[in-house]
Amino acid sequence: MTHNWKYIALMAAAFPATAAFAQTGDAGRKAVDLERYEEAKSIYKSQLNGKNADNAYFALGDIYLRTEKPDSAAYFFNQGIANNKKSYINHVGLGKMALEEGNQAQAEQHFSEALKGRGKKDSYVLAMIGEAYVNVPNATEAQINKGIDYLKQSLERDSNNALANVILGDAYLALKQGGQAMTHYDRAIQLDDQYATAYLKRGQLYTSSRNYNEAEQAFQKAIELDPNFAPAYRDLGELYYFAGQYDKALSTFQKYVDMAEDTPDTKAKYASFLFLTKNYDQALQTAEQVLQAQPDNMVMNRLRAYSYLELGQPEKALEAIEMHMQKADSNKLIAEDYEYYGRILAKNNQPAKAVENLEKALQMNNQNIELYSELANAYAKNNQYDKAIEVYERKRENAEPSNADYYYMGNIYMMAGEESAANGEVAKANEFFKKADETYANVIEANADYAYGYLWRARANASQDPETEQGLAKPYYEQFIEKAGGDKEKYKRDLIEANSYLGYYYYLKGERDNAVKYWTEVRTLDPSNPQAEAALKEISKTPRKKK
Repeated sequence: MTHNWKYIALMAAAFPATAAFAQTGDAGRKAVDLERYEEAKSIYKSQLNGKNADNAYFALGDIYLRTEKPDSAAYFFNQGIANNKKSYINHVGLGKMALEEGNQAQAEQHFSEALKGRGKKDSYVLAMIGEAYVNVPNATEAQINKGIDYLKQSLERDSNNALANVILGDAYLALKQGGQAMTHYDRAIQLDDQYATAYLKRGQLYTSSRNYNEAEQAFQKAIELDPNFAPAYRDLGELYYFAGQYDKALSTFQKYVDMAEDTPDTKAKYASFLFLTKNYDQALQTAEQVLQAQPDNMVMNRLRAYSYLELGQPEKALEAIEMHMQKADSNKLIAEDYEYYGRILAKNNQPAKAVENLEKALQMNNQNIELYSELANAYAKNNQYDKAIEVYERKRENAEPSNADYYYMGNIYMMAGEESAANGEVAKANEFFKKADETYANVIEANADYAYGYLWRARANASQDPETEQGLAKPYYEQFIEKAGGDKEKYKRDLIEANSYLGYYYYLKGERDNAVKYWTEVRTLDPSNPQAEAALKEISKTPRKKK
C-alpha cells in the first residue's frame, strides 16, 4: 500500500483509538461517538446534580483524558469521588490516568478501590477497567490479557452488554486475533442492531485485513444507521485512501469535517488527511490555522515541516523540523521525524547530519525498505562509499534486492571508482568499476531484455578502458543498441552515446566503413551533432585500406 508509513505517522497520531465513555444509549455517549466533545461535555455537566452524577463525572474525566487534558480529567474524577465516597467508577478513571502515566502499581490500587463493595459486581465498572488496560498507549500483551479478563467478568455479570463486546473485540484485535475480534463485534450487533459504532469497528477490522469491499459495506451501514456519524465518514475516507482512490478519499473525508465538531482537533485531522492525499499546500495552510490556536500541537508542527519539504522549500522545512524536534517530548518523536529531518538536512547540504538522522530512523524502524536507498545515497554523497554499500547489505536482511537496488549500488561503485581515478589510484578505481559491472550484471540476469542494464555495464567497462584500447565496452554498447533500437526517440540520448563509442572504437582500429556506419547513425539521431560532423570529416580524409 502506498504511503502506509505516512498513515502511521500522521493519522494514527491525530486519531486516538475510540474509547468508551458511558453506557450505550445515553445522549452524552452518542455525542462522543459523533466526536462532538463540547456537546458531550454540556450534556454530562447538566447531569452532575442528578442521579447519574457518578457516571457523568467519569465521562467528563474520560473526555478530557482522551483529548489530552489530564489536569481537567483528574479534577472531574476526584470531584466524582468527593461527591460520592463510594464512586467506584471514578476510581477506575484515576486508575486509567495512572496507567497512561506508566504507573501500573498506582493504577492497580485505584482499581482495587473500584472493586470494593458493589463495584466488583458492577458490569460497567469491570468493563471500564478492562478498557483501561486494553487502550493504554503501547499496551503490553500482559496488560491486554488482563483487560480481557475484566471484560469477560463484565459479560458474566451482563451478557447483553454490547459495549463490553466492542471493547473485547478491540482487545483481541490488538492481539492480532481478528477472528475473535469479529466474533465480539458481531455479538454487539446481535445485541443492538442499531449500534453504529459496532459496524464502524467491523469496518476497521476489514480495512486492516485489506478486505476493502466488506469494510466499505460496514462503514456505509454505520452511515445508514446514523447519517451524522462523523467517524464513519472519516474511516471510509481512510479506506478509499488505502485503496488508492485519493479524490474519493478526500471528498469523503470532507464530509467527516462537515459532520464533526468545528474545533482545532478536527482541523488537525483534516490537515493530516490533506497531506496524505498529497494536497501539501492546503495541508500546510490548515496546519498553520491549527497552530494559531494550538502552537504546541505536535502533529501539526510535524506536518508543517513535512509539507515544506514536499513543497520544495527545504530552508523553511529545516527551520520547521528543528522547531518540532526541540518542542516535542523526545519519547514521542517517531521514526518518520528522523527520516524527514535527514532528508531535509540532505537538501540543505548537511550530509553528515543527514546520515546521522536517517540512521536513527532505521534504528527505530528497520522495516522501512525505501529508506535504505536514501541512507546509502546520503553516505555516497558524503564520500563514504563503503558505508553506502554496507547499508544495502543491511537491506538484504529485510528484503531481496530489486533492480533499482542493483542500479544504485552500481552507481555507488562508479562514484567510488571515479574518485579513485581522480586521485590517480588506477588499480583501486578499476576494482570499483569491476564491482559496478558485476552489480549491473544482476539487472540483466533478472531481465535480459532491459536495455539500460547493458548501457550501465558498457559505462562500467568503458571506465576501465578510458583510452578505448581494449574495447571492453563494445559488446555491451552493441547489445544496448540491439535492445533499444526499436524506440529511437525514447533512447535517443543514450543511443547517441553508444554509437559514438563504437564509431570511435572502429576509427581507432582503422575500420573505416564501420566507423562511418556508427558516426552516420549519430548524425541521423542528431543532425547537428558536432562530434559526428568532425569524425566523419576526419574519416573522409583517411584513405581506405587496400584489401
